[in-house]
Amino acid sequence: MLIPEYAENIIVGVKYNGSFNWYITDPELWYLDYNQAGYSIEEYPKERKNMSILNENTANSFLINIESFKSSTNSLKQNFFKELNQNKEEATYNYNPSILIDFDNQILYSNYPESISFEEYIPDNWNGYFQRFFENIPQKYRYWEEHSTNYLTRKD
Repeated sequence: MLIPEYAENIIVGVKYNGSFNWYITDPELWYLDYNQAGYSIEEYPKERKNMSILNENTANSFLINIESFKSSTNSLKQNFFKELNQNKEEATYNYNPSILIDFDNQILYSNYPESISFEEYIPDNWNGYFQRFFENIPQKYRYWEEHSTNYLTRKD
């Protein structure tokens, strides 16, 4: 499993065909519409070859291509709490989920803290939002919670 590292790779939640999975990948894989994002065909990462638009019709092929980047909730939870005990601030940055993509309902939520607006580069029939989406994640996949406590939320 890849270890998330702030500004190097991101954690993405994906809902597809009624199931949910986590992925840790390079951020550039998640511009759903490469045409709108200004990518030329030569710039497509290998995981997105021949997929200028990532949507409900191309999701299956894409998710097969990124199978090696899939991470289980248990692995994320173990690594998150291990890092949380060593360096709380770094853990909250590294393990903050950046994007939630719901292929079943054509919605992208971005919580990415940098100046990349993933929610702007979506297929025409999709909705994109820049907002926290923790409540949209099924409880059993919330690796950042334990005993009803959210360890990603700061309590300053």
